[in-house]
Amino acid sequence: MITTFPSAEARVRIRALLVRYGSRVVLDVPDLVLGTGVTALTGANGSGKTTLLKALALLIRPSAGTVELEQDGSGTGPRTASGRHRAAVGFLPQAPEFPGHFTVRDAITYSAWLRGIPRARRGEAVDRAVEDLNLTPAADTPLRNLSGGNRQRVHIAQALVHEPAVVLLDEPTTGIDIEHRIALREYLARCGSTRCVVMSTHHTEDVELLADRVVSLREGSVVFDGTPERLMARASNGTPAARSIERALHDLGGANA
Repeated sequence: MITTFPSAEARVRIRALLVRYGSRVVLDVPDLVLGTGVTALTGANGSGKTTLLKALALLIRPSAGTVELEQDGSGTGPRTASGRHRAAVGFLPQAPEFPGHFTVRDAITYSAWLRGIPRARRGEAVDRAVEDLNLTPAADTPLRNLSGGNRQRVHIAQALVHEPAVVLLDEPTTGIDIEHRIALREYLARCGSTRCVVMSTHHTEDVELLADRVVSLREGSVVFDGTPERLMARASNGTPAARSIERALHDLGGANA
């Protein structure tokens, strides 16, 4: 089964966003709109990527500014704007935790229940997520018995089981073997054809092969916002695309190596 995502176009708009930890400014984004497509969020450790994803998911309260969801049909569902926003978001943290005795199917079913998927549709939604993330052979395996890469795919399925309009993923391809990484990129590309997908990554292949847009952070500020092609053009001297991206990110201060 190949999931065809129904249109759920949404935009997340940031205005004058400021996040401080104590007296230290960790995020300062004056204006940013994230819409349909896959946006790769890049930057060195400590550049503000995780903080930005949490702000987009309304998991942290900004010191100033706003984060707003703009979505067709937003008048339905939860009554408050924040409730509608959270209902529309699927979020994968960088280091998710879940009880190891839960099986793959148990964990995804629990997330489907938390997200309010009705009982009559819950089994179908879980089956779809299991198949989409290539987890069918491990569906009845306890999480503690899975490899790190397989656990990561379970956590991605948990974030996506309710087919959110906005998908926020913190390092989703980390720890996943190359075969499943390719399948995951194909899945996220289909998802991004009708939805807003924002993923932080350190993999230049994610930028080259998956991203429609790159937003790079340095010390909490946006230092690049454009297409992968524009990013490659910054450092391309006839070198392969991935190396051009790596060079450009390094020059922006977005490399970890």
